[in-house]
Amino acid sequence: MSDVCLIDVDSKIPNLALMRASTHHKQRGDSVKLGFDPLFDHPDLCYASKIFDFTQEPQFMPDCETLKGGSGYSLTARMPFDDYDRIMPDYSLYPNSNMAIGRFTRGCPNKCPWCVVPKMDGNGVRHVADLSDFWDGQDVVRLLDDNLLADSDEFCRDCEQLSKAGVHVVWEALDIRLITDETAQALATVKQSKSIHFAWDGHSQDDAVAKGIDTLKRNGIRPYRLMFYVLVGFNTSPEYDMHRIMTLHKMGTNPFVMPFDKRDPYQKHLARWCNNKFIFKKTSFENYEPWKKERSAR
Repeated sequence: MSDVCLIDVDSKIPNLALMRASTHHKQRGDSVKLGFDPLFDHPDLCYASKIFDFTQEPQFMPDCETLKGGSGYSLTARMPFDDYDRIMPDYSLYPNSNMAIGRFTRGCPNKCPWCVVPKMDGNGVRHVADLSDFWDGQDVVRLLDDNLLADSDEFCRDCEQLSKAGVHVVWEALDIRLITDETAQALATVKQSKSIHFAWDGHSQDDAVAKGIDTLKRNGIRPYRLMFYVLVGFNTSPEYDMHRIMTLHKMGTNPFVMPFDKRDPYQKHLARWCNNKFIFKKTSFENYEPWKKERSAR
């Protein structure tokens, strides 16, 4: 029996990779602990997971074999065991969360230049798991699929599983360009935990946004239930950024700015202005006081 240490460097939600590693090792009879105390812990093996490459390393790391993974460390690192996506996560690592986390598919065909998914999961969508592989009776299910709508038959089958289970779903950003009456009808059968997330990242989606919103509306999903991520700072202008934000607002949806570089003052202030709806409704970006001070200081 081995002592296994799990280090969650920067996850914003319970770390799926570490929960699956925990299940794998507990089934082998190993002792597993989330976190590391350099005074008392002397593990035989460590898993460290980091999502963002700009996150600082932990101050202390164990002196043992350490397997590092996640996009913050490597786009090609893989867990050293089979059927990874079908291992039930060990939700006991995060006892304060009543949320199942998993995915039905991996991969995305879009090849967006800012996105790491093609390097990590490939350019084709493939089925990797069913709901029963990662759901253990929780009220809420968070899906991490890269682009579930890229396979409409898969999407409809998965919506049927979710609907029958009666769970409330948190979606990663769905592709508005792939919304059809068929997929909108399937989506409408699923309970939503929060807003349904889409994205308007650039010009390739310009013509699809209004059409997709109309299709969703026609099938019973109202615009106020939709949130759109708005990527800024990669290859767009401030004028185009504002055009997307205000167009989405006028259509009754919720725009949410995603800075490509959070260190850039413009992107940082635009996100703080837009994403705080009290401020967004109260004042324009040009009159947003922190941004005015930033410009005057230049």
